[in-house]
Amino acid sequence: MKRSLLCISFLFLTLIIFAQAKKENNKAMLVAPEFEKGWYLPYKGDTIKGEIQINAGETEVQYNISFLFKPVSVKKVSEISTKKARAYGFGDRKFEILKIGETDYFAEVLEKGRVTLYQINEEKMEKNRKVAVPVYYVTDAQADQKSKLAGMVQLPKEKPYKKALKELFQEQPMLIENVDKWHLQIDQVRQAIEEFNKMYQKDASTPTNPDGTKKEEVEKMEVEKVE
Repeated sequence: MKRSLLCISFLFLTLIIFAQAKKENNKAMLVAPEFEKGWYLPYKGDTIKGEIQINAGETEVQYNISFLFKPVSVKKVSEISTKKARAYGFGDRKFEILKIGETDYFAEVLEKGRVTLYQINEEKMEKNRKVAVPVYYVTDAQADQKSKLAGMVQLPKEKPYKKALKELFQEQPMLIENVDKWHLQIDQVRQAIEEFNKMYQKDASTPTNPDGTKKEEVEKMEVEKVE
């Protein structure tokens, strides 16, 4: 009797595992690839236009590692890594190569100009699921090479993160008067950097884009927004 009960219990457990696995597989199959018009800039040659899959990974961390690309009039989808492209974008989003330590990432460009603000996501487990945690970096093209802002600076998420901003905005301190002192509010930081960059455009007579970059610079990079 005990042996029979044991066999029945084992069979029941096997059926549950099989049903759960089948359910997960069916769920995965229901997630159809979604594409959006995009482009990427190889290290050599002109911009390549096509479509980028926007649901390729579990979290947005995938955007910082590689992307799935389908050229115009081509059905085959290829994975493009940081070794094959130095920039890419879709919609209003743009990513550029950013070296952190010894690793190259596709960092999302949030603000562009004298001061550039980048975002990279770190993947962490939270309540048994993967989540993307944003990390922000700034570079100042005109920073004193002897200052702490020479090169690239990571913005801490909590106090005393504003110390980095104070040095960054030392020429225009009024721009960060209303920025939260305790916790990093990225929308506030973005607005301050946007205003800062407007003040330091090299040549006001040169046509510029909304992000503060000169049109000729964008044309040279050939990373115009895809219509």
